Amino acid sequence: MPILDHNRAGLLAAPFLPTRPKLRWARMAVGLVALALVATACRKDPALNAMDSDANGYLCLKCGVKLYTDRSVFIGPQCPKCQQESLMDVVGYECPKDHHLTIRPKRGDNKPLACEQCQGPLVNAMRAPRETDLKAWGATKTGP
Repeated sequence: MPILDHNRAGLLAAPFLPTRPKLRWARMAVGLVALALVATACRKDPALNAMDSDANGYLCLKCGVKLYTDRSVFIGPQCPKCQQESLMDVVGYECPKDHHLTIRPKRGDNKPLACEQCQGPLVNAMRAPRETDLKAWGATKTGP
């Protein structure tokens, strides 16, 4: 008498359980989603990184003094040196060719935007200067 293989005949498989090919696709889909989440979650956003700084930089448009403060300290618009209301926040522009950081006021400066070293155009190159950049620029630290 032949012995029936109930598993082959489908007698033990419930109709609501997924078949093996569907189960494989579901596992692969879950794996791909998990891989995509890990790959995108570990990367920093370049735009947020460009505007993150550990200091605030300032330039007086009247007397030309260059100052910086800690990240949590803000000064202005009155210049501590000449007492005029001409202190402006500064922003940096990183040259794509030589990676030199040109620091300029956010507004109030009518000079054309070009790299200080190679005179190349600075398009889509804005980033917040950090404390080391501001020191190299010649800024002195000041408090509130």
